[in-house]
Amino acid sequence: MSTPFRLFSLPFLPLKKVLDNFTPQGIIIISLCSQRSKSIAVSYRGPSKDVKLQLMYYNAIDLCHDFTDLINVDNVSDLEHLEDPILPTVPIGKFRNVQYTMSEDTDEDCLVTYWYNQLTGLMEIGNYARQLFNRDISQVNIGGTDMDDYKRLIKWTMDTQGYIENFHFEPENTLDEDLDYVLENVKCTGCLSITAKPSENYRPAKPLVCDLDQLAIHYGFWIKQEDLLTINCRVVRMEGGSKLTSQDFNVFLKHWMTGGCSKLKLFHVSVEEVINYETILDGVEFIARGDDVKREYVNDENTVDIMTGGFDVKRQSDNITATITENSKRFYMNIWPDFAGNSY
Repeated sequence: MSTPFRLFSLPFLPLKKVLDNFTPQGIIIISLCSQRSKSIAVSYRGPSKDVKLQLMYYNAIDLCHDFTDLINVDNVSDLEHLEDPILPTVPIGKFRNVQYTMSEDTDEDCLVTYWYNQLTGLMEIGNYARQLFNRDISQVNIGGTDMDDYKRLIKWTMDTQGYIENFHFEPENTLDEDLDYVLENVKCTGCLSITAKPSENYRPAKPLVCDLDQLAIHYGFWIKQEDLLTINCRVVRMEGGSKLTSQDFNVFLKHWMTGGCSKLKLFHVSVEEVINYETILDGVEFIARGDDVKREYVNDENTVDIMTGGFDVKRQSDNITATITENSKRFYMNIWPDFAGNSY
């Protein structure tokens, strides 16, 4: 019979070296063994806790790190298919007896927990993860078909942290008031990604204000000229047939040239109407580049865009140059230096 290894009898430095080789899943599992093990896991500082915590309220409900499941949140009704529905329990947050199993569907150990209300479970696990890993939730994804409780999760996130770094909203069916709630209540600092299709004549209930790192809008038909003038983001991408016109882009370009949208580095918009570059550049000083001029632009995803020809426009206040490249149905505006620091 082997003698159990008394991990917590190790001195601090050897114990830290052991914990340094744990996965985030391992840190979670060891924290649930006892109050002492939880205290050690919380106080530990090291690479095993270098995580980007994500809450997924989608077709599956999970706590993730880098899109790898850490804790699944299932409903107790899912226990009915088990031959032996009596499972071990662990305390999580205010809940003392949360039933669990270990997932056998992934390469990594993943805790599967069972709750009477899955959203309550996700928020309790979110609180537990914030305490355990000594950091806020960095990303929330909301989508799918079951949208009844999404406001609860947004309110919990804002009340708990005050902001979220990255927020992705991808419902299968969108009511106008759903999108209004997201735009008015989500305080995002990193990437706000919206894949939502409101009604044809939708307009935000309040003026759109986006001062963050990245804005990605799919089905961007509802974005108007006045919305462009309130956006201050480093990266803006709009897909799904924007109704913005060449005249709208002319107004936006002049807005940028006078200091508006000062953080902008990349602005790409897919449009329905064929683009007229004479209209876009009307009243703007520019240098036209021939098709023999090819330049590499390293974008925010660290991939290279090959830019052929185009029009260079300089902002006089700081000599920053933007290049607008020609495409009949997509407006491309890239600002130098690129994301790798390369000048044009």
